[in-house]
Amino acid sequence: MVQLNGKLSNGMEYQATALLQLEGGSAKVQADPQGGSLLKISEANVMTILLSAATNFSMDRKQNWKTTESAAAKVQRLLKSAAAKSYVELLSRHLKDYQQLYGRVKLDLGQSNENTIKMPTAKRLLEYRKSPDPQLEALIFQYGRYLLISSSRRGGLPANLQGLWNESNDPPWGSDYHTNINIQMNYWPAEPANLSECHFPYLDHINSIREVRKINTRKEYPGVRGWTLRTESNPFGGESYLWNTPGSAWYAQALWEHYAFTKDKTYLKDFAYPILKEITEFWDDHLKRRPDGTLVSPMGWSPEHGPTEDGVTHDQQIVDDLFINYTEAAAILGIDADYRKHIIDLKAHLLQPKIGKWGQLQEWETDRDDPKDTHRHVSHLFGLHPGRSISTIKTPELAKAAKVSLLARGDESTGWSMAWKINFWARLQDGDHAHTIIHNFISLVGGGGVDYNEGGGIYANLFCAHPPFQIDGNFGYTAGVAEMLVQSHADEIQLLPALPKAWSTGKVQGLKARGDFEVSDMSWSNGQLISISIKSGSGGSCLLRYGNLKHTVITEKGKTYHFKLDTKGFRKAG
Repeated sequence: MVQLNGKLSNGMEYQATALLQLEGGSAKVQADPQGGSLLKISEANVMTILLSAATNFSMDRKQNWKTTESAAAKVQRLLKSAAAKSYVELLSRHLKDYQQLYGRVKLDLGQSNENTIKMPTAKRLLEYRKSPDPQLEALIFQYGRYLLISSSRRGGLPANLQGLWNESNDPPWGSDYHTNINIQMNYWPAEPANLSECHFPYLDHINSIREVRKINTRKEYPGVRGWTLRTESNPFGGESYLWNTPGSAWYAQALWEHYAFTKDKTYLKDFAYPILKEITEFWDDHLKRRPDGTLVSPMGWSPEHGPTEDGVTHDQQIVDDLFINYTEAAAILGIDADYRKHIIDLKAHLLQPKIGKWGQLQEWETDRDDPKDTHRHVSHLFGLHPGRSISTIKTPELAKAAKVSLLARGDESTGWSMAWKINFWARLQDGDHAHTIIHNFISLVGGGGVDYNEGGGIYANLFCAHPPFQIDGNFGYTAGVAEMLVQSHADEIQLLPALPKAWSTGKVQGLKARGDFEVSDMSWSNGQLISISIKSGSGGSCLLRYGNLKHTVITEKGKTYHFKLDTKGFRKAG
């Protein structure tokens, strides 16, 4: 048995224990010439190493963030349980746990060259620069799902900047929770990629830090209700670096999205709504009213870019999104009618996005955007994605301006920024441009270092390269591919809204849409949708759109509806 243990300055305990099991042979500890110790295994037929690692962290401030069970006791309990099972039993248990999540979604984007598939990963990534490999593109989509399943399970912490794959005691940005896009991006695929359960570590974390954030917020902003965040955060709700006032409103989006995809009214009433209201109250108190009645976010900052000033587009769009989500939640629950009307009125007075002198969506209220600026953050396009206030259908002029801004920012950047751009181009329904970004993203990056503006891609193990490694790019890629195939943010389910020519024939099963609908089976050939099956989780009306074709289905809970597509539209099948 090999053991590592200790205690941090805040009293947080940690322990890791490795237990060696042998079939035949022997094991003994001997001196290492360099002054340490070696474990020597001789003549063993089978060697199994069981590893158990734990802390005494609890996601509960009332318990001082610590469990009553010590880290050592937890490790030994888990190790004892594992040691009582055979390797076959442990493997079977793991596969059952993992596959019930992973197996929900299947994706076929076309066939790759047989010889390419057999290549080692690094060589295959280099080959991708020269020839198509749709199976690699699908693999990286599923890899993002694997990473979320593996790093975000209820009872644990949310995935941080490195997920949980950190090899250093001094990792980039401390493996923290960055609140100005990074932790949010980690969870973009949770609902559409049918991993709703994996969303809860993030949602539970938001709930756990509320009281800490209220205390700290009132110190900075006396007299306000609710709470907000700084840019860098930790598991206890503590933080450093600059205030990121729209951060809590962006957190609120995740709370709403889980309801939108699941229609779980109990969750909305008991868990999400109280937090949504607190954050809404902060913005009710914090917004600045100008003499003409216009409401602006005071002294905001387009993340990591430009000046600090009133009415920054990023802030305005996120607050707008918050107010939409809050008022819809209150209406669904039939509560707080007067306050809901008040927030609807506030929303109507928010400063709206502006189109600038070269046709761009302005990043600031002042028209100062530089068409040569290729900054990695594209924060003023929040309303396009992950927000829902800009769309090609409902707000075509704003969508056109967003496209101008996006073209100016360029197609190459850091890994996570390119992943975000896949989602932008998907929302603009330009599948070929989204695929161009995918092609840029799947670029082999070697070595270490930090590059804030370009040089992004992926490493040989498929981790996203900022560089350095940041897992949000992997999750953003997975979300982006899902957005290219199915979108549901505009009160309808759009099928193949951004299908590139490179994926002319394919099939997907299991993607989720808002309204608690599942695209249980969708096939296309020669760039045309040929069949679609929709499963209704909660019942209700479902509006399907494919191009200019629309079809409304009144669904029953638990039933699946099958359609074929031709030039005349949707036809019932099966």
